[in-house]
Amino acid sequence: MGALTTAMMSVSRSRKAHNGLVGAFFIQGFLSLSYIPRIPELIDQIHVTFATWGLILGLATLGGMLPLVMANHFINRVGTRPILQVMFTLVCLTMAMYGFVNNGWMFFGLAFTQAFTMSFFNVALNSHSVVFQNRIGRVILGRFHAAWSIGAASASIVSGALATVIPFREYMVLITSIAAVGLFIASAMLLGPAEDGHEQEKKRAKSVGIFKTPKYVSLLAFGLFCGVFPELVMMDWSAVFAKNALHLNPSQVGLPYTIFAVSMIIARLSIGRLTRNRHLSSIASKAAIVASVSMALAVFIGPIFAGIDPLLAVLVTGIFWAIAGLGTGPQVPSFFSASGSVPGMSTAQAMSRMSLFTSIIILGAKVIMGALAQGISVQVAFIFPIATYLVASVIASSVAKKGYKPEKVTGFPMTSPVDVIPED
Repeated sequence: MGALTTAMMSVSRSRKAHNGLVGAFFIQGFLSLSYIPRIPELIDQIHVTFATWGLILGLATLGGMLPLVMANHFINRVGTRPILQVMFTLVCLTMAMYGFVNNGWMFFGLAFTQAFTMSFFNVALNSHSVVFQNRIGRVILGRFHAAWSIGAASASIVSGALATVIPFREYMVLITSIAAVGLFIASAMLLGPAEDGHEQEKKRAKSVGIFKTPKYVSLLAFGLFCGVFPELVMMDWSAVFAKNALHLNPSQVGLPYTIFAVSMIIARLSIGRLTRNRHLSSIASKAAIVASVSMALAVFIGPIFAGIDPLLAVLVTGIFWAIAGLGTGPQVPSFFSASGSVPGMSTAQAMSRMSLFTSIIILGAKVIMGALAQGISVQVAFIFPIATYLVASVIASSVAKKGYKPEKVTGFPMTSPVDVIPED
């Protein structure tokens, strides 16, 4: 235990930071999805149509864009841990108010604020994890994203189970309070400002104007959108689909996302093993095609069986939701991992630029999704994410051909990574 993994960090410290990251991602996923099965209640509570709901979700994305032009400067200045703690506290305070709103304007204000604070938090957390991954010299980002998915799936199950037990208002206050305490416990284990390498990252970064963003970063950004959008659609619309197309009751509408999320967990926990002999982006490319086909089968077969019996529809289509989740698992880790190897840009800088471009696209995409759901049907609207899977496959294939590997962060000489984090 006394051996050093880097010039500054012991094996025990590395394992503690690893566990802190797992905990932080789990809590973020849990809170992010804590209200998904109760979205139909929220829509009724604020008295809006599906089109307006989609518009609110899309415009709220603007809040998430603002931190993306400044987050890397704060990270390079003070490190990631202080930012994580402050921003998550604000996230919890904002989401605790969801149960108190009664119109679309009020909810938009909260959703906008929540998007701002969560975006700041997300850049800091993912930047921290990519730097940590580079320091130990092995692809383990999938573990952290798996922890996020485990948290999300847990939230879906808990929220569904409590849907008929605890009113929405009390539920949100309880969940956000628990999440805030959990995050502070987890963040205390993370690398502090003196350990997280933000000074070295700052030296590596160059000033890159928005219009001089490398084409490779733009490609990664669009690939990130195409890979993450189906996951976002499942968060925002799977409960609505389950209610309207599969005719499930409030305690059951979280089932499609739960099945989907559990499969993502399995896929992300398998990334370390799968990438021993294959490039992560190559895996993501093939997986996206499988996910596209599987989601299409789930969406268009489910309603047919729902006419016979709703639970039968879940059982029959569950396997397709599961396969779609497996295919979705490698998407975000593959594009985020690539952000740590952009010449002339720090990890936080590249990730912020990618996230900014992605958020701009998501802004329009969520509005389109809402318009399709209102104007045609939720079922037909799912064709949109089904198509983005295919585009993600093409882009991931292009990234794989470039063959970029995670670069080592200057100032952190490596020793054997096997001594730091156990192999998958």
